[in-house]
Amino acid sequence: MPGQETVDLFGIPVSRLGLAAVLQSVRQAIRSPRGRPWTLAYVNAHSCNLFLEDPDYRRVLPQVDVIYVDGNGPRLAGWLAGERLPRRMTGADWIHDLCALSRREGFRLYFLGSGQGVAAEACLRLRGKYPGLQIVGTRDGYFGPEDEAGLLEDIRNTQPDVLILGMSSPRQEVWMARVAADLAIPVIWAAGGVLEYASGRVRRAPRWMRRLGLEWLGRWMIEPRRLTRRYLAGIPLFLWRSVRHAVAHRRARRAGE
Repeated sequence: MPGQETVDLFGIPVSRLGLAAVLQSVRQAIRSPRGRPWTLAYVNAHSCNLFLEDPDYRRVLPQVDVIYVDGNGPRLAGWLAGERLPRRMTGADWIHDLCALSRREGFRLYFLGSGQGVAAEACLRLRGKYPGLQIVGTRDGYFGPEDEAGLLEDIRNTQPDVLILGMSSPRQEVWMARVAADLAIPVIWAAGGVLEYASGRVRRAPRWMRRLGLEWLGRWMIEPRRLTRRYLAGIPLFLWRSVRHAVAHRRARRAGE
């Protein structure tokens, strides 16, 4: 796999790998498995706030192999601290790059997460767009401890190359850290709401808003009831934390020179 540099944001080792390098790493992890799953997760402004507030999330997130930039918030925080991060790679976009790669290479996918029927709908839509794509299993994310043994057995029996988790943070990252050793599969991707978008149940912001870095605003307009509290409280808090992090980071760097 290509080597990766990381940027420390609040204690999160955020990768500098761009999309092409991440996809190459996925391919290499599948072609040359190492005995335990290679894991991916994302970071955005909301997950940075969660990381600083949730001890379980703070414990497991740094264990992930690649933590990629999902939003412009971390890029801003990195810029304030004098660090460079790549363009954001939201899962709603690069699920399609992964599907194209998987169809071409014959990789097998398993979708786990979201509400009843969402993973199955995402499967149908993506198979329609990428004929020949192998999606070997789907399951919603509403399972309890009593269901877990059967779920893990199903994943092992279907032998996916990539398990895509469509859960919320920090649940998906905590679950991934706990079960990864029990799953002899090459790749696990903690992908958040990607199945909601892939299924068509949740609309994305217009393309022009995404090009201008305003997808967060478009998401808020589409889902105001769910996101108003997160954004009104979370964004100012994230900005304050980013300034404090930048000041501390620059001081530490000057002290080390």
